Amino acid sequence: MISFRFFSFKYAYIISTFIVFTLVIAGCSTPILPPVSGQLLLDDKPITIDKSKTATINFHPDSSKGNLAKSIAVATVTETGQYTLNFGGKPGIPEGWYKVTVNYSEPTNPKDPYSTLKQLISGKYSSKDTTPLSVEVKANAPPSNYELKVTK
Repeated sequence: MISFRFFSFKYAYIISTFIVFTLVIAGCSTPILPPVSGQLLLDDKPITIDKSKTATINFHPDSSKGNLAKSIAVATVTETGQYTLNFGGKPGIPEGWYKVTVNYSEPTNPKDPYSTLKQLISGKYSSKDTTPLSVEVKANAPPSNYELKVTK
């Protein structure tokens, strides 16, 4: 009978340890992904995208403000200047500070979509080292928090 009690206690300990470990891992592996969507404005007016123009927005983690994430989030801007970010195939991105880069361009030769692209906004927005755009992503942020303003 002594070995039976030891046997039961041993397996109960192992099972409870496994359950606690599984719950801790499950809790740590799911980051909070607040939704991030907004509008891209050029000189305080929504940009317009037509057949020849394209615009993309990249959110780069800002390590100088404590965001040590390794991945960037990318969004394509719609015809009316709207964008929505996804991270790992899910809506939203992890909380933290981001440097935001924007590319808004059109082909130099409208008849050749593969021609060199001409930027339609200031080049300072295309590099995370020179962009003045910085955003903090947090849960329950107002939609205006993600409005991005660029200039020519």
